[in-house]
Amino acid sequence: MQLAIFWSEIMHYHTARIAALCQLAEAQKDTVYAFALRLGAPDLPLPGYHELLDNRISVLSNDSAKAGLNSALSQTQSTAFLSRNMPDVVAIAGYSTPVALSILNWCRRHHRGAVLMSESQAGDYRRTSAKEWIKRRLIASFDAALVGGSPHVAYALELGLPAERVFTGYDAVDNDFWAEWAARVYSDAVGWRRRLNLSEQFFVTASRLVPKKNVAGLLRAYAHYVQQTSTPAWPLLIVGDGPLRSQLEQLAAQLNLQGLVRFTGYLAANDMAPIYALASAFILASSHSEQWGLVVNEAMAAGTPVLVSQICGSAADLVVDGETGFKFDPASEEALVRLLVGCSEGRFDLKCMGHAAQQRVARFHPEVFAENCFSAARAAIVHANDRQFAPWDRITLVTMLQLLRLTPAKLE
Repeated sequence: MQLAIFWSEIMHYHTARIAALCQLAEAQKDTVYAFALRLGAPDLPLPGYHELLDNRISVLSNDSAKAGLNSALSQTQSTAFLSRNMPDVVAIAGYSTPVALSILNWCRRHHRGAVLMSESQAGDYRRTSAKEWIKRRLIASFDAALVGGSPHVAYALELGLPAERVFTGYDAVDNDFWAEWAARVYSDAVGWRRRLNLSEQFFVTASRLVPKKNVAGLLRAYAHYVQQTSTPAWPLLIVGDGPLRSQLEQLAAQLNLQGLVRFTGYLAANDMAPIYALASAFILASSHSEQWGLVVNEAMAAGTPVLVSQICGSAADLVVDGETGFKFDPASEEALVRLLVGCSEGRFDLKCMGHAAQQRVARFHPEVFAENCFSAARAAIVHANDRQFAPWDRITLVTMLQLLRLTPAKLE
């Protein structure tokens, strides 16, 4: 089997997935063509992690500004790459971008299997019957799907894919990387805390500082926690950058949280790993449209218990209340305050939870991703061989693309 797989750019978690895929392919005597549209995303301060893949990925463009999922250049380069290599099946990230549809169209024209890689769940966005009608027809053009977890399976089935062609395990990170870093840090925790100027206990969150991440709501809940806890308040570390940073820093000052809240800016994986390892609990407070939240995987792989908004796609499969952490309603500051107070007042065995979290996230290991990706690929090839390509299929996909361009809200 020859399998092609792509993302627009390569982050740390992509390298782990591709490496596992290549390792399994070698054992099975299969071939993997991994390709990225560009070296890095323009909105991120650091380039991608291509160097970790030992030249096992093809980068189609060195111009990140011109390349991307909505780029005409990337459409042309992607289909040209596929035509040069002629894989049996292509794993396609998403279904609502021009590049994704161009690759899907290429698969249909060349009778190749098409695997949808998706994190969409029903509650991500406000759904309308017209958009769902478009999506069902788009999804029908795929031969199989590799999705995040149980909420994503449910949505794929709702959109018409049969259960036997839907596989889980898409949302994997490099569990071993985070676990190994944690073990290294634990061996000299005092030294690491001194080096990084970290308290013995602290909360941490990590995300882009954009509205949907609800960091403002987290700050307000944290301020109430500081007032209510009967023990010294644990500091809050906010990792990440984005357009809301200055506003959030001002909010922290208005809430009189100076000395308790610290903004670090964006941190690369090697800098973030010791923080996960030393944190008492990780928080993701997203208020809407958090399709998964890979930072939850990372924290759990480092052995850290998690407090996760119930709207996050990862919550259903990774967060077992009272065992690996807790889910909470992001619309209720009181719910989060109770959890923060419970953590710092010793109501929960956080060490035990962290150990359980590390075990739980093992089911979303890169090796599981690789195995399930190949399972989806095999199912897609069988289905594609039985599928008849009609001349109007191309017209249908082009029409879907035009409709997507006219649709103001995100479909996935």
